[in-house]
Amino acid sequence: MTQPYNTKAILDLTYWRTLNPHLTVSNLPAFSDPIDFKDRLDDISETIHHDGYLHQPPIFEQETIRKLRTGIENLVAAGWPAAFIYVYDETWDLFQQLSGFLSHFLGDDFALLPHFWAWHIDKDHKGATSGWPPHVDYPGECAFFDDFLVSLSLWIPLTDASPENGCMNILPLSRQKEYETKITDPSEILLQDVRCLPAKAGSLLGWRQDLWHWSGRSSKYAKEPRISLSLEFQNPAFEPLCPPFYDLKEPPKPTDRLRLVLGQFAKYDHMERVSPELEALGKEIGVTRT
Repeated sequence: MTQPYNTKAILDLTYWRTLNPHLTVSNLPAFSDPIDFKDRLDDISETIHHDGYLHQPPIFEQETIRKLRTGIENLVAAGWPAAFIYVYDETWDLFQQLSGFLSHFLGDDFALLPHFWAWHIDKDHKGATSGWPPHVDYPGECAFFDDFLVSLSLWIPLTDASPENGCMNILPLSRQKEYETKITDPSEILLQDVRCLPAKAGSLLGWRQDLWHWSGRSSKYAKEPRISLSLEFQNPAFEPLCPPFYDLKEPPKPTDRLRLVLGQFAKYDHMERVSPELEALGKEIGVTRT
């Protein structure tokens, strides 16, 4: 397929609506009610305090997860990076459903950072495709006394994430603390300290942004691709780790979403490259900060 790699075409909202007619693109999304985490917050708090991450079983409506998975599959089939799923209202609504959870850990006025991505790690009989290599989302201070969080990354699988198709792996905080010096390179991580995090579609995973994590490589045993989403959030009481802040209750307008998606390509080109034409367009009209 020949892609419309020009400003006018890529900012044409009619195109994106036609590509995924089962999803919506609007200035005022109809948001779902927030998910009630009341009975889970103590356990989640304990896990974040001890190991720096959370790993919750499926919490979202499976029909919503299915729609977003189909949306990414349609994007990829048409030759687009999966990150364009953030054009659609339903993606923002998925994270907005976590507003009560986020308020508990990051304050009532929690802020959305301009960092987000989506993955489509295909089934691969050659083992060539994988997610991102070991890294931390932010190398600075991300929590005080292991309780007061500055920032948090959230990750949602839209298909079952397994060791066979490249699920997340993480170095728990409890293990990370036992290293005599701060880890500056993934080669310093002892493999026996790593924890594998398989997750069903619609689960919720998250971690402090100073925690080492990565995803695996797909294998010939994968039953389906690994499709997933991520967004990053911060307590606004602190200086923005990366300006500007956004309000999840009032997500960017659709054309601004497109510009933000384009702005991600240069930001994450050290992790995942897109086509040179699309990368050039991202540098031309993408938004990385205001």
